[in-house]
Amino acid sequence: MAETTSSAAAAKLAMAEITVAAATIPAAWPIARIVYMNQCDPETIMSRGGGDWMAIAEQLGTVPGKLDGAVSAVSAEQWSGEDRSAFEGHTKAYGVQVVAIQILATTVSVTMISVGVILLCLVVAYAIVSTILALWAAFILAAAATVVGAPVAASALASANSFAASALGVLQGIERAVNAAATAGAAAIAGAAAFDVGAHLGSGDTDVLKDLVHATIDGADDALAGFMSKLERDFAGYGIHTSGRHAASPNGPSELMYGLFTQTGPTVENGDGDGDGDGDGDGDGDVTFGTGGLVDNIWQRGFDGNIVDR
Repeated sequence: MAETTSSAAAAKLAMAEITVAAATIPAAWPIARIVYMNQCDPETIMSRGGGDWMAIAEQLGTVPGKLDGAVSAVSAEQWSGEDRSAFEGHTKAYGVQVVAIQILATTVSVTMISVGVILLCLVVAYAIVSTILALWAAFILAAAATVVGAPVAASALASANSFAASALGVLQGIERAVNAAATAGAAAIAGAAAFDVGAHLGSGDTDVLKDLVHATIDGADDALAGFMSKLERDFAGYGIHTSGRHAASPNGPSELMYGLFTQTGPTVENGDGDGDGDGDGDGDGDVTFGTGGLVDNIWQRGFDGNIVDR
């Protein structure tokens, strides 16, 4: 069994702490969603993911020199003619293919290391916030247990809610940076993969298309498992945030932050669900879908019902 890294352990501890805190401090609910949605192991992503790919890229970087050495090992006087020309042509084509693969490996490595670094910052940040809120929650519960401490508990709760709201903005900013880095990295990897395929085809290696099809088929089960895992994570994370919607929504009643977009909660009868009284909704429970449209639909239609703002 692989050894648990410090960042992975901190993420799990933060999940336990923020769960306790959210039960007492309403504004901690959106933070609980961020902690749950970003349970990860940044150190492994950087070392075993980015590090391994970088090692592959470095090994591939030595190949062109070895190919040149193999060609120059026999002089033109010792070997000439069509066979030598064909050998040099194949060697150059192979060198182009190796460079293309090296570019792909480097791109994957840089992406994983970059995302891992930002995730590490997020884990450290939400671990600190979760610990502070958990301690605050313990103080509030202890103070509220006595009659004389009730006013102190109320004041502490207000301060804790204010701190949680401020911390939420910081965590959301880091979370957006993670999403931006991952999106840019995915685009870069797709571009590097397309370049790799093009380089192989341009150098006469038509078998690359067959390899691409086989790799796609072989990875289909992993892709499906990953999608289902993400769907389950989003579903649970959406529910965690919904739990604190009315108490501490970052954008007002019936508004949820999901990824980079704002999700509008179910409309109320003869209203639009935003609580401003303008009544421009049709009251049928429609929602504005963003990146989590499927999860929104499941939650809003199946569980939330027709929630009225409070």
